[in-house]
Amino acid sequence: MKYSYLTLIFLIIISGCKPSKKLLEKKDDKQDLINFLFQDYIGEKPSTSFIVIKDGKIEKCQSFGYANLENKILANCQTNYRIASVTKQFTAMGILILINQGKLNYDSKLTEIIPEFPDYGKEITIKNLMTHRSGLQSYNRLYPKDWEKQLVDKDVLNLLMKQDSLLFPANSKFRYSNSGYAVLSMIIERVSGKTYKKFMDDEIFKKLGMANSTVYLSDIKIEDRAYGYNLIKNKFEKKDQTKFTAIQGDGGIYSSVSDYAKWDKALYDETLVSKNLLDDAFSNWDENGKTDGNGYGFGWFIDKKNDKKYLLHNGSTRGFLTTTLRIPSEKITIAIFSNYGNLGGLKRKALFLASLFSNYRAPMPAELALKKDIEDNGIENFATKFNQLKSNNSKYDIVNKELVYLGFGFFKNEPEKSKEVFELITSEYPNYFGGYYGLGQYYAYKTKNNNKLAIENYKKVVELNPSNEQRLVNRSKKMIKKLSE
Repeated sequence: MKYSYLTLIFLIIISGCKPSKKLLEKKDDKQDLINFLFQDYIGEKPSTSFIVIKDGKIEKCQSFGYANLENKILANCQTNYRIASVTKQFTAMGILILINQGKLNYDSKLTEIIPEFPDYGKEITIKNLMTHRSGLQSYNRLYPKDWEKQLVDKDVLNLLMKQDSLLFPANSKFRYSNSGYAVLSMIIERVSGKTYKKFMDDEIFKKLGMANSTVYLSDIKIEDRAYGYNLIKNKFEKKDQTKFTAIQGDGGIYSSVSDYAKWDKALYDETLVSKNLLDDAFSNWDENGKTDGNGYGFGWFIDKKNDKKYLLHNGSTRGFLTTTLRIPSEKITIAIFSNYGNLGGLKRKALFLASLFSNYRAPMPAELALKKDIEDNGIENFATKFNQLKSNNSKYDIVNKELVYLGFGFFKNEPEKSKEVFELITSEYPNYFGGYYGLGQYYAYKTKNNNKLAIENYKKVVELNPSNEQRLVNRSKKMIKKLSE
């Protein structure tokens, strides 16, 4: 039987033994796992670049694919990607710098800083804006349909000033808000007297030596720039800009993974702000104030696994996907930037790398471990291997939704494998809709004369009625009607 490096680690964990130092230091085996992880970027494709920072040092930095397909420019660790919502870390830090300088405080009101803002914003505080608890309306719903130019942050502010109400009272609930971070960039400009770009340049990028990083302006040249691509009808098309991509505060920074290492270093010391302010940024805030639970801080999602705090944020915009993950207790950080706009899964890839480079002190994403084993050894013992991983839940992170994605990864070319995965999901998680939807798709599209089985599984999706997956519920209803005719 052929065993991969990951399978060997998996077997050692199952048996209760610690993997040997010699085995973990096999660089070729580790590179094989990295190649497996990023196989979809190898070849004439858009790129991804990643960095692993451990104990303040760069453990690994590597790129796959092309930053510019038309000119055949390969990506590297200095390639500048649009980091999309990862920008929010930097915008929030800009606010914290002003607080550190005594020019703002958490309870400063929006109408105090921007007096012309309508009365409905008088209860919104700086803290509400940073923690997505402002209640501001989404700018993409306010954008005039006949407006042809790109929206900028000032336009967002002006659109909000034409409104007369919030979506909900300030601080009453969490709702992710790009509008809030566009307003924060305007607050930085009002309080500092500098443009958002100049403030970021002076107060963060230059101080940290982030020479590759910049705030997007339509008329500036970005060095080592990656252009965004989407795969459309089996062809890569450059899809780099939309009417919203000139907004700066919520997603307008370009940076490289090598520069991200300099940013990460500053998050462990007081180069930019005090330790107390950093601790606030890395803590959840709710209607009662600062808590130790899961949620959102200042530009960071907060998650806890096995009593360890995980700080993370994804970014998504036309032609780009990004993710960052920090585990302060392990002194490990992962950043992955990509200009392949519709190839996701970066968050799980980041956790995979964190596990791989921390001697498995961070949990390995179970679906990726299983995918590697299936590629190496086939699907025959899939259920057995899943149960072995399940029995070691401190070592493996099992998420039922990610198992569904694993199944659909085989759907086009190896549908029998997808069926096996979906059947396991329905067996292990009988009250979860995902496995039933996968089986419904399998029997409807990958077999003949199996409408009855397809309908049974679609009906199960409707019966379970997941509130956050109404699209799939509606699709299941349509399929039931279609297959019943």
